Amino acid sequence: MTISTIDESQRKAAKVAGSAYLFTFATVVYVNFGIHDRLIVENNAETARNILAHERLFRIGIAGDLIYCAGVVVLLTALYVILKPVNRGLALLAAFWRLVWVLMWLVMTLNLFDALRLLSGAEYLRAFEAERLQALARFYLGTSFDYYYVGLLFGGLAS
Repeated sequence: MTISTIDESQRKAAKVAGSAYLFTFATVVYVNFGIHDRLIVENNAETARNILAHERLFRIGIAGDLIYCAGVVVLLTALYVILKPVNRGLALLAAFWRLVWVLMWLVMTLNLFDALRLLSGAEYLRAFEAERLQALARFYLGTSFDYYYVGLLFGGLAS
């Protein structure tokens, strides 16, 4: 049996991973429970009113989701550095699965921009009634859960 030592890059990566995990966790909890849950409700018209009345907050939520995605990329890189000496192939597979998770989260976040665009009141959207635009915006917000649950499988596998 060989005893391997922990090198300095693994120590630094462990600190980065711990910090990135705490930061991303706090970010995603605040965005989802502090922003999205307040603005997105069951009623299409009420959701549209909430988003338009608090557009800056909604955009802050989108920015928070994008920051979360960047933090997860930092986390997966640090975890790869930590786990590579144990089993390079397994560490690479876990990093790939976590990357799929973050890409699904990114697509989910981009859907929020689509919903905001539908509610923006742009001239080219005047061809549609307000109720249809609100329903389409709610549709984009609802598809986020589909991406989330597909990505959750890969997030679980990465863990």
